[in-house]
Amino acid sequence: MLKNHPLEEPVKTYIDNLDMKQVSIRSYAELMKRYLNYLKGHNIRYSKRADLIKYRESMWEEGLKANTIQKQMVVIRAFYLWLKINYKNFGFDEIYSHNIAEGIKGAKIDRNYKKEPLSLEQARNLIEVAKRDAKNIYGIRNYAIILLMLTTGMRTIEVVRARKQDLSRMDHHSILYIQGKAKDGSDTFVKLPIEVTDAMNEYLHLRNDKNKYIFVSHEKNSLNQLTTSSLRISLRRIMRKAGINSSKQTVHSLRHTTAYFNLKSGGTLEATQQLLRHKNIETTLIYAHNINRIDDDSEFRIRDYILKKENDKT
Repeated sequence: MLKNHPLEEPVKTYIDNLDMKQVSIRSYAELMKRYLNYLKGHNIRYSKRADLIKYRESMWEEGLKANTIQKQMVVIRAFYLWLKINYKNFGFDEIYSHNIAEGIKGAKIDRNYKKEPLSLEQARNLIEVAKRDAKNIYGIRNYAIILLMLTTGMRTIEVVRARKQDLSRMDHHSILYIQGKAKDGSDTFVKLPIEVTDAMNEYLHLRNDKNKYIFVSHEKNSLNQLTTSSLRISLRRIMRKAGINSSKQTVHSLRHTTAYFNLKSGGTLEATQQLLRHKNIETTLIYAHNINRIDDDSEFRIRDYILKKENDKT
């Protein structure tokens, strides 16, 4: 096993020169570290195209998800392209003048969501459980967040980024400007039903601090900005208490639930696209497809047809 690897310095330089958000840079660094560990563990000093293919196959053998493998291969392709373009500028070995990752395939991603939305009964029960637990500032905060996420489809990252100054009114409606996924500013908004506004106002009324964020951490008397991980842990605890234990129903399922409920209650595709802030309507169409599929009784019609035929014979 190699203790050091020739790619370590190029990888470090690549990561240092990424023009991305810190969370993305950390993700790239972790993925490249994983790749380097593979090369060290297999005594591969200078990778060939065949080594990249073997690395991809090894991830399948480990049982990694398609999304994870795809991300890994996307980062590796980007790295080797950068290295081919910049190896001279940073004085790296000329062997890197050839992009061995060009055209290497990743993993095919199924565009259908594997996370299931909550049923209407589950959603109502979740709200009721959160409301019963709203006996202190921590519980009141969680109740307000659950109402907010279920009615607006906001992501956890959007919830933790929400600031007090983002609350406003427009045409007699309470609204919340949000900083969307991969966005640098609060450039769109969601309307807040009166029940959500009341819950948020009750929470903010109990706050006696100057923190700019709407929702903060109340762990160990701290009032720091919530992290997405701590928010997920808090909400997942309430979901389990409400009897929502399926691995296919996560905190992100609340966003899927918003989309399903809007479409099931008569909302149009265009309205749902705007509500969830999807860049492409094709993403929203996945929800509609799944609703149409679950409402389609083809399997039962076939069953009835077969059994009816069998019964007729007897």
